[in-house]
Amino acid sequence: MGSAAREGIGLWFPTPIGGFPSGVLIVNIVGSFLLGVFLARRERAAAGRWSLQFWAIGVLGSFTTFSTFSVDVVHLVTDDRLFAAGGYVVASVIGGLVAALLGQRAGSIIR
Repeated sequence: MGSAAREGIGLWFPTPIGGFPSGVLIVNIVGSFLLGVFLARRERAAAGRWSLQFWAIGVLGSFTTFSTFSVDVVHLVTDDRLFAAGGYVVASVIGGLVAALLGQRAGSIIR
């Protein structure tokens, strides 16, 4: 389910040759937010271990993609697009952390 959703977003936001990988950035930030929501909700719910394995590891783990992020950075660097590569790394890491924090806060207030 997660990888199918990621593929769908990739089709909506394709990376043109030599372009910025916005689709992967969107997927990883949204996935970080959703993981934050899920983990905050799980702490308050009586969900079993299978729930964590299915949603966090299975669905959201296959939705986000660190390997594609890494390859995208390498391509940007080898194409001498250092500013874009640096911006992509910063946006991905800071954006993912902020999204996870916001997701955790959102998940803790959702009833």
